[in-house]
Amino acid sequence: MSENKQKLIDLVMRENVSSIQIIADRLEITDHEVIKLINGLIDSGELIGALTEDSKRFYKSEVKLSQAPKIEREDTLPSFLSFNTKPAVTTAIVGIIVLAGGLVVNAFATDEIEGNFAAILILFGMMIFVIGLYSLSKRKTPA
Repeated sequence: MSENKQKLIDLVMRENVSSIQIIADRLEITDHEVIKLINGLIDSGELIGALTEDSKRFYKSEVKLSQAPKIEREDTLPSFLSFNTKPAVTTAIVGIIVLAGGLVVNAFATDEIEGNFAAILILFGMMIFVIGLYSLSKRKTPA
């Protein structure tokens, strides 16, 4: 039994095998015996880890820290995130306001001249709105 325990520790710690089925095949014992061995080794402190809920895998929780030095770095925003959208949004809002003004003038127009003026306001409002949306859409995307 101690030979199986040692083989199990070698499989989990050195070969990084986590599947209970593979461990059982290599040790030539049943899955239930492998689970009993793992639980016994966890209780004795020889293995550190946890079985999954379905008892199909054992994951060791021993974390190895890298010996490489940690390099501090300063995160800078990519250039495409620093695009200023305020002028484009402002232009689009002004276009909506002019468009709304044209609709209001058209609603209360009493003669043909006021109706024509309202139509001109609506067209200018739409044009300003489209220009604002176009300039907003020209934001550069990452390459």
